[in-house]
Amino acid sequence: MIAVFDNFIKDEKLLAEIEQNKESIFKDPGIYKYYEGWWKSPENNTTKKIIEYCWGDACPISELFEINGFEYWTGIQSAKTQDEVWADDLPLHFDKDEAWWEETGEIVTPIMGSIYYPPGQEFEGGDLMIYTDGQDSTPEIVKAKPNRFIIFGAGQYSHAVTTVTKGTRHAIAINLWKQEPYSKQKGILTIE
Repeated sequence: MIAVFDNFIKDEKLLAEIEQNKESIFKDPGIYKYYEGWWKSPENNTTKKIIEYCWGDACPISELFEINGFEYWTGIQSAKTQDEVWADDLPLHFDKDEAWWEETGEIVTPIMGSIYYPPGQEFEGGDLMIYTDGQDSTPEIVKAKPNRFIIFGAGQYSHAVTTVTKGTRHAIAINLWKQEPYSKQKGILTIE
């Protein structure tokens, strides 16, 4: 399943909070975090409010998931400049419990994944390529654009991000886990 929702967040107060807190949301790209959900602990930052909006009452799909919590992280890809601070793409991969895989070789994946692109960005490239028919097939391309929410099988399908050719692309990745990932137990996922 791939589902794409444009102009997704309609709550003006939350949109203003995202804009105001963009620096803190993206201060630590690539640091994986875990949130047990608003029903266990209240959201105490803007990213958790985004997760609750995306997967709570405003969830755009009717499928119900039994979940333990949300693994989430932010990504920043920028067009290469002389400074070359951020990567300009994201290589082919699928999401899995990295600590469990490294320790056992067994692959355990989230039950569903999603990506949210916050508003207020101007960039070119950075599109999501999803290989629904295997890595040797032509991928489905989902354009990255502000205030777009994408739901897809991030543990089921290999995916990658095309090269950002202009500007900087910010994204928030959110995976749903039925059971607490071993990576959380090992302390690899940060608890905020």
